[in-house]
Amino acid sequence: MKVVSSIQRFVRWGDWGAGKIPVLCGVACYVGLVSDLASSVRFIADLILFVFFVFLQATLGYVANDWGDRELDALHGKQNAFADLTWSQGVTAFAVVLVLALLSGLPFVDRPAFLPLWITWATFALAYSLRPIRLKERGAWGLCAASIAQWSLPICWAFSVFGRFGRWDMIVVAVAVTASGATLEIAHQRWDRIRDVGTRTSTLGARMSTTRLDRMFAVAILCDKAAVGAVVATATLMLRPVALLAWTLRPGLPLLGLYAILVGLSLIEMARAWHRGVILDPYYSTERTASKLLHETFLNLILPIYLLSLATYAYLTNGLLLIGFVLWRVVLGGADWRWPVRALQAWVKRPRG
Repeated sequence: MKVVSSIQRFVRWGDWGAGKIPVLCGVACYVGLVSDLASSVRFIADLILFVFFVFLQATLGYVANDWGDRELDALHGKQNAFADLTWSQGVTAFAVVLVLALLSGLPFVDRPAFLPLWITWATFALAYSLRPIRLKERGAWGLCAASIAQWSLPICWAFSVFGRFGRWDMIVVAVAVTASGATLEIAHQRWDRIRDVGTRTSTLGARMSTTRLDRMFAVAILCDKAAVGAVVATATLMLRPVALLAWTLRPGLPLLGLYAILVGLSLIEMARAWHRGVILDPYYSTERTASKLLHETFLNLILPIYLLSLATYAYLTNGLLLIGFVLWRVVLGGADWRWPVRALQAWVKRPRG
């Protein structure tokens, strides 16, 4: 367990594991369902290999970021994967991650457009963190590079691996998830702004005034709500009807209904916060709200579990994937799955006026 904990700290698993891997699991499951690939053992094997591949690419990206941020993180007082390693140990660890990341992509190099997508991703991911380019200190370019590397290209990987590259739904989902990821990045830069200004780190957030950054974040949050809606609308439109007893049901409609409820409640919360002169931050706040459920939980917990449930209905063996996902995200992750119900009850009982 100590070795596992050390690896988790080195790759910064806690910073990105639960936020990124589940979203890509959900997208891959969506593509498998729409492409009729989910009803086969090959889908299970491909999804496991794909998750392993995504894990190692994300690990490479974050390890590269820590390598490029060694001195800066020391000034910020932030944890860094290389803080307790010598230079030679750090280079060795970086090389091991790089080799594993390269090996993990070999099963997919024959899939449509996968190789150029992978090369493009490596270019963005490494240029974002490492000198001499280091896009993260180039304002808006850094924000764009981070969003493309962390969201746009990985979404395209999923469509490539599972046989639906280049379709209109790939474009919609990639743009929507990228917009959502960009909002998270703006939230992160807003959270880190004081430290970045203090160390003269030229991120977009550090270059902007607090007022301007807050306005930008408020607009981004609205775009994020629309982005989640675009993903849900695409799933509602594209998922095939399911036969259940004597009825034929559109499986995306429950998702659409839940989204409509959450977006309505979150807009009310946002308006109330704005009236108090506060911008509601669903990512970096600890308050459990409908906004947090919509922005932080919908795409990385609700959607993947729902789609894996549909895949299990289509092919019972997929239940192994569903069980594994729930064990990871809910049981081992210690998720409090009851809080949305409690939050809704509190909202209903809240005094009006």
